[in-house]
Amino acid sequence: MKRAYRLRGLASLYEQLRSDDFDIREHGLFQLAMLLRHNRHAAVAQAQPNFVSDSLPRDLLRLRLSADEKRQTIGQLTQVINDFPQSRATAIWALGELEVEYALEPAVTSIAKISGQLQNEAAFQVCVALAGWLSANEATFAVVELSDMRALLRGWAGAADARLAKRAVELLAQLPSS
Repeated sequence: MKRAYRLRGLASLYEQLRSDDFDIREHGLFQLAMLLRHNRHAAVAQAQPNFVSDSLPRDLLRLRLSADEKRQTIGQLTQVINDFPQSRATAIWALGELEVEYALEPAVTSIAKISGQLQNEAAFQVCVALAGWLSANEATFAVVELSDMRALLRGWAGAADARLAKRAVELLAQLPSS
């Protein structure tokens, strides 16, 4: 696909992510997450779930993101996480759709910076993303400093939200030792 066409499609999504309108921003995050999932599955030649194909317009279904575009997407999602607290959970969920080699280090860094501001659903989405990345490639975790993430997970392990506490305990047990 031509570079200009890809850039136009991504620019449109990124514009939605910066919207002050919650619904527009959330719709953009959802479409971006589906695009990332579509790209991740296409990379490993898996069949696409119907909800992915049904959720994206044809022009976005045709996009194949380069490594640089994936890194740019991480920057956009990190910006949403920092600037729009009400969309943190959705942005973290979308970030979790990226391959571990692109997302892990920037995700751990940005999440550690705002760790005290994460509420139950956003915290749970962090756990979901970490679990997905851990199952995909445990070796990548060995090269990332995870002390802040371990401290965060220990705090969540005692959370009143049983779902969050359970996931945090499971992740602590799975993380490679430092």
